[in-house]
Amino acid sequence: MKSRTKNRLSEEKIRELVKIHFGEDCETGAITELKGGQFNAIYRIERKKEKDAVVLKVGVVPGTTLLTYEQDIMPVEVACFHMIREQTTVPVPEVLACDFTKKHIKSNYFFMTALEGQQFSAAKKKMNREQTDQIKEELAGYLYQIHGIRGPYFGYFTEDKSRQYSAWKEAFLQMFRQILTDSRAHKVKLPYDRICAVLQKYSGYLEDVTEPSLVEYDCHEGNIFVKKTDSGYTIEGILDFERAFWGDPIADFPAAFVFTDDIRKEKAFLKAYLEISGKKEDTEADHVKYQLYRMYILTIMAAETFRYGWLYGKLQGTWAKWGIRKCLRRLGG
Repeated sequence: MKSRTKNRLSEEKIRELVKIHFGEDCETGAITELKGGQFNAIYRIERKKEKDAVVLKVGVVPGTTLLTYEQDIMPVEVACFHMIREQTTVPVPEVLACDFTKKHIKSNYFFMTALEGQQFSAAKKKMNREQTDQIKEELAGYLYQIHGIRGPYFGYFTEDKSRQYSAWKEAFLQMFRQILTDSRAHKVKLPYDRICAVLQKYSGYLEDVTEPSLVEYDCHEGNIFVKKTDSGYTIEGILDFERAFWGDPIADFPAAFVFTDDIRKEKAFLKAYLEISGKKEDTEADHVKYQLYRMYILTIMAAETFRYGWLYGKLQGTWAKWGIRKCLRRLGG
């Protein structure tokens, strides 16, 4: 995926970073750029003596045009990987080394263990319904564990006390206002007045969220890796936590199923999540919030298209705007 945010490195520089963090005697083999991501440059690096591979994730160079919430977000992912490995059984890569000093290159970067399976988005083409449902049920359990990690405030990860909110309603409305401001700055054509009216109309539904849970908010099929087993498939690992925030667990549902306009269509996932969480059923309030959070992620997708090539940006922007209008109709806006 071509994106203006990717800070691509030469093989010479990558080998230099490997030696800095793994020793002068660490011999590298093949270096392959993993091209599926849309934001960072990512490389798979073979290590000859260790007989394994590591992954290098390279952050955005400071000064690159970004959305407001995307500023310096790589440390968030590293922090999430550490928390998840310490507090849950959710399979995520191990962070092997990281450097946020910008001493060796112009951006942040970190090394992690490599996953050997396939993205769920690709593997599911070979799966039957029972196998895909099994993965979705497994995902429900892992997301529930992630949501069990509690934070000290609501909102995006930040040291800025003024953006550490005590109420989810306040945090989410501010998060949404900011992405609308960014959208206007990038001249994205959206039904701004209708969106603001719907947020005001349903903001009261956000008041029942009283504990800040860790929300991945990017757990789509491309960030879930699966591997083949004797009995079918299982989740090998979950990636990309840099857009995480402290908020309502339901927010992860439209992010995980970005092409699903109503979570009730994901019967295997929803049934498993409700059972694990001890809820007897989902409520109408849950579905209102699902539409609000879906509208938020679609607004992000519309706002970020300035960094892609014309064709991909046009396709994503058109689809996202169509989805926003659908959310508004469902919410009577």
